Amino acid sequence: MSDTNFKIQRNLWENPWGYAESFFIGIGLIVTGFFLEVFVASDTTFTLSYPFNIYFLAGYVLVLFVLYKWFSTTQLIRWLTKVPASISSIALVTVMVMIMGIIPQIPSENNIINNLGLNHITSNWAFLLIIFQFLTCLGLISIKRILQFKWSNIGFILNHTGLFLALTAGMLGTGDLERLSLNVYENKANFIATDAQRNEVELPFAIYLKDFLIDEYNPKLALVDNTNGSIAHNDGKNLYLVEKGETYYFNNFEVKIDEFLPNAIRFGMRYEAVNEIGSPPAAKISIKNIKNDSIKSAWISSGSFRYPYESLKISEEYSIVMTVPEVKKFSSDIDILTKEGERISTVLKVNKPFKYKGWKIYQLSYDDKMGKWSDLSVIELVKDPWLPFIYIGIFMMIAGAVYMFWMGNKITKNQE
Repeated sequence: MSDTNFKIQRNLWENPWGYAESFFIGIGLIVTGFFLEVFVASDTTFTLSYPFNIYFLAGYVLVLFVLYKWFSTTQLIRWLTKVPASISSIALVTVMVMIMGIIPQIPSENNIINNLGLNHITSNWAFLLIIFQFLTCLGLISIKRILQFKWSNIGFILNHTGLFLALTAGMLGTGDLERLSLNVYENKANFIATDAQRNEVELPFAIYLKDFLIDEYNPKLALVDNTNGSIAHNDGKNLYLVEKGETYYFNNFEVKIDEFLPNAIRFGMRYEAVNEIGSPPAAKISIKNIKNDSIKSAWISSGSFRYPYESLKISEEYSIVMTVPEVKKFSSDIDILTKEGERISTVLKVNKPFKYKGWKIYQLSYDDKMGKWSDLSVIELVKDPWLPFIYIGIFMMIAGAVYMFWMGNKITKNQE
């Protein structure tokens, strides 16, 4: 027999390119990206903002169309429209996403992580190059099916075109995404926000804070170890809600809450209810030693930024303390003041943004040192003009999946 009869493996880079060449190219792009991360200035981030991202998208789609229409017979374009190029790029993109999930995307003390840009994967050159290859494959395949249109391919076209639209909108939209923070004080208006780099940004409208409201849960009682200051467990439980008339048991002690005042100030030997800034909650408790029936009463308080806390030592080992009340909810009663003189009233609540002319306005935080007496509301404003295109792409993928599922059932029924 001739030796040529035993040749069952083709050479690397022999036409057509397969999985080996595809992964070789993809890994080469990632290595190139890491070299760029190391040798290009670390503060250089590849982002495009309006209108340059629009120009880039239009030019990119046009180039893809020209490449497929007039250069589809070349080796490179044929490879980009085949399965190995798509599968390899998907696999490598997945690896980069896994790295993003494993390594915190924050500044790191590790020089290797910082130099390779592993703590900012979405703007990492390696990720951008491999996602660019994947999008190119996706775009060429979508154009191929559109130019060779058949109704039987409508599900495929919707899926691939929708994914292409969602990914490109997400990548190119980063340059237009605005995420700002605005500090507003009660009975004052503000239109100067700050971005993540603490740069001032003038808003096209002002926000006036009429009132900032906080609702709190009742404080809780805790048994504290006097030796180390840690909260001691008491039959598997360590915190008890403060409510008038309640009775709790701590080791050999019976603790009864005789009085509870949500806002109070000490006057001599007692606390009195007041409506004053910084007045903390206070409770009068009675402690009964179950062993010897001895009873003593005292006031305790969680304290505040203005007044110190008070605890009660019930033995050499333990003391009873009152915890700082936890926030139940907080909200801002605001007016949006426009340049046209319009005044729009709304109440901002956590995780319930108000939408105004492309902006999403969120209740973010407040002055936690002041607690429920805070007159400061921290508001977050987010504007992402590319978000609708991402949603359109997602809905196209859903429509494509539904269509393919429906057609599959229809074909199955016809075969039966």
